[in-house]
Amino acid sequence: MKKTYILFTVTALAIVATACGKKPEADAAPAAAAAISGETIYNEKGCVTCHGAQGKGDGPVGAALKPKPRNFADAKWKNGTDLASVVKSIEIGIPGTGMAPYKGVLTDEEIKAVSEHVRKLGNKN
Repeated sequence: MKKTYILFTVTALAIVATACGKKPEADAAPAAAAAISGETIYNEKGCVTCHGAQGKGDGPVGAALKPKPRNFADAKWKNGTDLASVVKSIEIGIPGTGMAPYKGVLTDEEIKAVSEHVRKLGNKN
């Protein structure tokens, strides 16, 4: 009887400990989205190679491109500075430039995060 009680208690504690350590699925998605860093994606997925670390269009690959990559510090941007316009530019690219489309390369969440970072580099937030 004593062994059964101890086994029951240990099993119950293990179940409670496991349940307490898990978050509901609804809470996990926003946490994952919040963890996406636009700056990290910008640096790791190649944006920095054309646009440069500070977004001035002076990356090592960008030097060879014609026209030059966008300098995010410029007052006006050809395709707009609002979030939706930047997202669209990243998704579909910009014909006639070196800006390739990233839809399907990056997730929608990554594109949004990079767009917000790009706008921040250009003080467009």
